[in-house]
Amino acid sequence: MSSEIENEVLNGLKHAARPLVELGLYDSARDFIRDITKEFINHKIEFYKKQIAAFKKKYGSFETFSKKLEKGASIAEEDEWMDWEAAEDMLKV
Repeated sequence: MSSEIENEVLNGLKHAARPLVELGLYDSARDFIRDITKEFINHKIEFYKKQIAAFKKKYGSFETFSKKLEKGASIAEEDEWMDWEAAEDMLKV
């Protein structure tokens, strides 16, 4: 992300934090940003876990599904394979 975009995002978050800090819900804008970042990350983790669970229910293991696709697949199956791979990768970081 460019410095300009980073500054814009940070300023937006600080602006959103200001009334919550003034109300005493957060001690600082830093605490607010840390809290919403943590919540966002937890939300994404749960999203990817649910997505993977749905794929496992539908196709079995990722390895089994990958081998099946080597023999031929529809565009929809290839799209789901890419989504599944992306979800697995996101949970590794």
